[in-house]
Amino acid sequence: MTRSRQPQTLRQPITIQGRGLHGNRPCQVTIRPVEQPTGLRFLHGPTGIEIPAKADLVGDLSLATTLVKDGLRFGTVEHLLSALMGLEIEHALIEVDSEELPILDGSATPWVEALSQVGTQSLPGLRRFIKVLRPVEVKAPNKWIRVSPHSGLRLRYTIDFDHPAIGRQSRELSLTPEKYRRELASARTFCMDKDIEYMRSKGLALGGSLENAVVFSAQGPLNETLRFEDEAVRHKMLDLVGDLALLGAPLLGLVEAHAAGHALHVALAKALLADTDAWTWQDADAASPRRHAPLPMHAGFNPAPALA
Repeated sequence: MTRSRQPQTLRQPITIQGRGLHGNRPCQVTIRPVEQPTGLRFLHGPTGIEIPAKADLVGDLSLATTLVKDGLRFGTVEHLLSALMGLEIEHALIEVDSEELPILDGSATPWVEALSQVGTQSLPGLRRFIKVLRPVEVKAPNKWIRVSPHSGLRLRYTIDFDHPAIGRQSRELSLTPEKYRRELASARTFCMDKDIEYMRSKGLALGGSLENAVVFSAQGPLNETLRFEDEAVRHKMLDLVGDLALLGAPLLGLVEAHAAGHALHVALAKALLADTDAWTWQDADAASPRRHAPLPMHAGFNPAPALA
């Protein structure tokens, strides 16, 4: 079902530099290993403010996932979180020198390559999962997302754009590190050319270009080639993996999404955590799940509580 039985962190630190997609400002990220299972935590180097990757700390969701605490923002965190969770690296300290992570090429591939180059090491104990016991669903007009019981993590995603170059796309896969690398990691973020002027008028996508996004016109992508025929839905799945990191632990369940996005992804995480009868803890290789109420996570590490 999973590659690793023990919690994983990096073998050594890595540093990546780039520019933010929305602010177009230079930024640097250093991902550091930890000695004990602590989850994924962001650290703002200049101020020392730390923000755990937790659903209740999500603020702005305008075209990206942003964590907010004590007046500080970390924007566009989903691609790095996706790469970490896709590779089953669920414990690390992520030091950032600005308020946005670099967009790089618009996919998770640069993060995956850097993480794979330094490798991983095991931490004490067994990996602990959030195991879904009954369905939880969140709906919006013409959109929905649900999670149901499943033995691993399986994703089923459909997008339906009123745009001739995208239209309706569907994809389904059971997530493993190998499938993540092969089928999701290189899918790039995308937009429609008709929306660029509006986004920039709102101070968004100021650093966007054909080097870090797929831009669709009515005739097709303005980029030379697509990496996949259905690259758009694959990128939505990449984003979903990153947003599910905000649960605070890896998930065992079937996640189905129709025309969703960051807002519904995060809403599902909050709804699941709030319904304490809908999930339980399960250790890697456990013969039977353990009820979550009397059990903490690893020392000093708890899942994100839901917002009221």
